[in-house]
Amino acid sequence: MNENWDRTSYHFLSQAVIFLDIDDAKQLVDSAYSAYRRHPTIDTFTLQFVALIAVNYLNCCYYHHADKSYALSTFEFLHDLPTEPAIGLNKLLGLFYKAMFDHNEKK
Repeated sequence: MNENWDRTSYHFLSQAVIFLDIDDAKQLVDSAYSAYRRHPTIDTFTLQFVALIAVNYLNCCYYHHADKSYALSTFEFLHDLPTEPAIGLNKLLGLFYKAMFDHNEKK
């Protein structure tokens, strides 16, 4: 797997993840998370792109009826991102999808 992730790569994956097979998406998303964790940045655009990768991937997991195990690393990743207004909605959507995977309609 290519480990040369940058803002453009994150942006591309954030848009393309919805078109991928769920197993291919998981592999690329996990690679992107790993790269981001090795070199975290809080510039607004990169932060928005990695958060959008997570939300779009969770959307794919949910609508493809993927096992919750596919989404666990994404819940953790979103939780660990810094608290920034630019990604506040993404972090809330992560909580929404977690509740959906937990079948917690009340939450």
